[in-house]
Amino acid sequence: MVTYEPKLVPLQKLLLDPNNFRFREPGRDGSIAESRFAEGKVQSAALERIRSDGVTELKRSIAENGFVPVERIVVRAVQTADGPDSESEQYVVIEGNRRTTALKLLEQEHAGGVDFPRTVTETFANVPVLVANDASDDDLMAIMGIRHVGGPKEWGGYQSALLVYQLVEQAKLTPREVASRLGLTVNEVNRRHRAFSALSQMIVDEDYGDRVSPEMYPLFHEAVGQPAVREWLGWSASDREFTHEENRELFYSWLVSDEGSPKIRSYTEIRELKLILDNEDALVALKDDDQSFSDALAVVRADAKAARWLPNVKSALASLNEMGSDTIEALDADSLAILDAIKRKASWIIKANALSSEKDDADEEA
Repeated sequence: MVTYEPKLVPLQKLLLDPNNFRFREPGRDGSIAESRFAEGKVQSAALERIRSDGVTELKRSIAENGFVPVERIVVRAVQTADGPDSESEQYVVIEGNRRTTALKLLEQEHAGGVDFPRTVTETFANVPVLVANDASDDDLMAIMGIRHVGGPKEWGGYQSALLVYQLVEQAKLTPREVASRLGLTVNEVNRRHRAFSALSQMIVDEDYGDRVSPEMYPLFHEAVGQPAVREWLGWSASDREFTHEENRELFYSWLVSDEGSPKIRSYTEIRELKLILDNEDALVALKDDDQSFSDALAVVRADAKAARWLPNVKSALASLNEMGSDTIEALDADSLAILDAIKRKASWIIKANALSSEKDDADEEA
């Protein structure tokens, strides 16, 4: 069972995690061996990647206010090639890589001549941490997940779902156990598991796998949550994959683009996709390479508007019936032109309907 030991550790003995979940992307599943964590190039690469993720405000806050350990950085011990003695012992950061990066950047600036308050510089020699002892791989994933999946410092959707997926598939935890560890509902765990499974299916697709990006995860999260979309794609609950090959390939093609923007770019469009799937003409438009998602959705809206003709006409007729003689006598040319247009349009519709009925009768007699 994992236990936590409060400790003060020199910043130089804290190693950034080069396998940080923030770095996980489709097609980049290779991890760096723990024996190489302390290598200068490995740590420099991790520092730059976390810096690019944005730590400027955090660094400024520490520089101005000192390092306030409201929540201690959580670490675990790793051994260097020199052996297990305390002098060579180092710690890899489990939770708090952004704060550790901010401290390391400040330490670099201080070494280059920038002055900081003593409350900042003293932290470089004594960083307050919690050392996680006897932590299994499952424990380590849960520690990260508590803060970054269900907590206030969430990772992106892809990384959060990846953690859920690994806890279910690799650690063999039940959805209820994962929910308890990460502070999620069981329904949300199941949905993230399904969504990541569906995304993984696209990752291994021969034609589209190399075009998957983490930004696509919310689209799959929404797709498995919309019954109409899920059914159209042939979702198999047992195999956790889309089984309708033709529709699946179409769906993939709408998520990527050789030129310009893909047809579907946001989870809100996935929600609207169910409207298009229910409209044959709109679906034909979406399948057309020369028409956009907006074009297809316009077909749906036009049909919906046309379907409202009867209540609209009834409302107009009621207004006409309520007109008094004074109002009728005061009608101007524009008003009379509109009434005449309504009269002519109504007459044309009635004649068109009569011709259609005659044609149907003739077809039946033939």
